[in-house]
Amino acid sequence: MKTQYKINDSRMALRLFLLCWLVYFSSYLGRLNYSSAMTVMLDECILTKAQAGFISMIYFLAYGIGQCLNGFAGDKINPKWMITGGLAVSAGMNLFMTLFRNFPVMAAAWLINGYAQSTIWPPIIRIFSDMLQPEKKIKYCVDIVSTQAAGTFASYFLSAAIIAHTEWQFVFLAAAIILCLVAIIWNVGFSVIKTKAEKQVKIETNNKYKASKSSDERPKNFFHLFLASGSIMLVVPVFVHGILKDGVVSWVPTFISETFESGAYVAILLTSVIPLVNLSGAYLGRFIFRKMKNDEIKATVLFFGIASAALLLLYWYGNKNMILTIIILSAITVSMMAVNTLLINLYPLRFERNGRVASVSGLLNAVAYIGTAVSTYGIGILVQGKGWGVTILSWLFAAIVAFTVCVFGYKRIKCRMKL
Repeated sequence: MKTQYKINDSRMALRLFLLCWLVYFSSYLGRLNYSSAMTVMLDECILTKAQAGFISMIYFLAYGIGQCLNGFAGDKINPKWMITGGLAVSAGMNLFMTLFRNFPVMAAAWLINGYAQSTIWPPIIRIFSDMLQPEKKIKYCVDIVSTQAAGTFASYFLSAAIIAHTEWQFVFLAAAIILCLVAIIWNVGFSVIKTKAEKQVKIETNNKYKASKSSDERPKNFFHLFLASGSIMLVVPVFVHGILKDGVVSWVPTFISETFESGAYVAILLTSVIPLVNLSGAYLGRFIFRKMKNDEIKATVLFFGIASAALLLLYWYGNKNMILTIIILSAITVSMMAVNTLLINLYPLRFERNGRVASVSGLLNAVAYIGTAVSTYGIGILVQGKGWGVTILSWLFAAIVAFTVCVFGYKRIKCRMKL
């Protein structure tokens, strides 16, 4: 059986979390910088709008596929080297963006960057699962979500400062340098923490679980495990949450601007505030999770119910008052961030005994990003052809479907191992 080292020292566990936090935070600097530089590249006719949009699309495509593939790899490959490689390749692709003003080369570089970035999340979840005590791993799997807000703000602030004083290429150069430095810090820091952990903590082995052919025994094959545990039922709600969490958020400024004929500054303000508002959803999700006796599926039902009610209100009153509309939209996005925390961050931890934490997290995250990609493109077509009313009804229908699947699939999801 595999031997695992569970860190008992709170300070050492905190150092491990902060190191993982730094890694995931820095990844945002190497992905969101493209959005900031894109405006300047369009102004300088380096890219056409179609080309710029294509580069964004293939990044998310590569990232989504990579989440699935690297989820499987994350349960087999040493997480230290997997994360180091992802950061290093991402740094290299950012450097490529500074050296070439050629669309095919830039598209290829950002495609590779998307895949490289997808190697970071699955091993982080595996590290939390393998090395932390139950309460700590639940806490830090939620706290890591703060990198989204911090990374988003830092990326846009750094990019804006660089573009204001120099050329757009330095946006990618700065990200490349930071990612290289973080790769070195990670490599050295993780080795030090792991060495200390092996010396100081009590070694826990899976040998304490008797090898018997009991009904609790899970199949080792991933797909058998995914089906036998009932996790397949989560594909629909995870897909829908991807639509509502990221797809809808990306269209919020346009919806506000077109519905209330507000100025561009309102759209910008909303876009910058959304990550902070969403962050509260992660902690709300953890709070409800604990209140419901560590049952993330039951908590997910609640949050899809809230999102459905909010979408119904948005359909009825979304064009009446801007403040009310913003509150309703916030309720939707906060609920979906809670679902993200419950199903992408916490639920995979139940597969620790099977050694499939990274695989489950990667697969579910890939499904979520497919939902995001479909909705980002589909919402634009739907709004253009049918208007916002029909579009909101489609969001409501999707939320109700996810709610229904969770309710009826609850008893089928048999993966009830203790977190």
